[in-house]
Amino acid sequence: MAEIVRRIRPGQYWRIKEHESWFSDMSEQGLHFYEIGTYFAKFKKGDRKRMDYRLELAKSKNISNEKIRLYEESGWDYIASDRNFHVFAAPTERKANEPPIDREEQISIAKKDFNKAFFNFIVNLIAIILITTVFVKTIENGNITVLQLMDGYILAPLLALFVSFIQIIPIGKSLFGINRLRYELKAGLLDNQQKPWENFYWSSIVFSFLLLVITLTILFIPIYQIWSMKTSPLPEEDTGLPIVRLASIENQPHLKRKPLYFEGEDLGSTYSSQWNIFASVQYDSTEMGVIQEEEWYDPNHAYQPSISSEVYKLRFHSHVSSLVNELLIKHTYGSEPASFKERKHTAFDRLLIRDSSFQKDFLFVKDRSVMYINYTGQVEEDVIIEKAAEKMALLADD
Repeated sequence: MAEIVRRIRPGQYWRIKEHESWFSDMSEQGLHFYEIGTYFAKFKKGDRKRMDYRLELAKSKNISNEKIRLYEESGWDYIASDRNFHVFAAPTERKANEPPIDREEQISIAKKDFNKAFFNFIVNLIAIILITTVFVKTIENGNITVLQLMDGYILAPLLALFVSFIQIIPIGKSLFGINRLRYELKAGLLDNQQKPWENFYWSSIVFSFLLLVITLTILFIPIYQIWSMKTSPLPEEDTGLPIVRLASIENQPHLKRKPLYFEGEDLGSTYSSQWNIFASVQYDSTEMGVIQEEEWYDPNHAYQPSISSEVYKLRFHSHVSSLVNELLIKHTYGSEPASFKERKHTAFDRLLIRDSSFQKDFLFVKDRSVMYINYTGQVEEDVIIEKAAEKMALLADD
């Protein structure tokens, strides 16, 4: 049984003469074409022998016996078909006559292919315009926030837009290619013409490979983002996470964790992390403690400090200001964001503080890093600021 060899087929089916030259050159290498699939052309390995090939545009994959007979009468053997063309071959020494191609039929098929490609182009173009318009209007109206970008809610329409762009590129190429084929058919330029296939073949493969890589990358982004979302118990020891720990600011040997059970799971001291195309670092943490030996404002209860944090390292500095404003609104719970007071500090680009009795809120900004801390307890704000500066240093730009 002859060995089967597969070669990636060029997607540009309208390049008829290049295909014919490719098949002929393969036969001189002992690879004789016999079947064409969606992505691969199949060759049977045999003796080196020069073969001539002729391709005819097809209305469908089916071919009539009458057409096969007409080609055979001119010295051509039917080889294979796909939805775009029929393939015929003849040994060069046979000196087969030019096949009985119905030029008007070929022009008609090319016109239908052009109309189909044009329709697909218009549909994709309309999709791009609509998605872009909706996206831009949403941004202009302030309905897309940086926090939504961080959470990935806006990723789906962005991916749809990218996919539409990717699809329209080969469709646009096909429009120009099929239109050129129509001109060549009308002018009779394809008769007895040979065209080199190497540049066309390799450029087509490289282009298809790049489109495949881009498509897979785009599809991989949301999958990886979901996979990277992790929620874990916060380790009792400081493991180097860019999170201010309760023990580091309380400095109390009797500090214990206070559990908060929900559906059998302790949510009192946890942290979550995720990767995002808009933020290379993203943490959200909660830590609750208790010191039974120390009283608080209520003498009937033990001292119960807690701290929660949100940490972001953004990829684009232009998002920093918007994120700060959104965090201010998010954590004022109906109060005015102006309740946060700005304070100068050499370790930060911006430092905003809201101090109300036993609860303190902080917003730290350094380069592209933003940290929000909500603390409940008796520790002075300068202690928290010092520890936040140490953690923000871990996020410093390289």
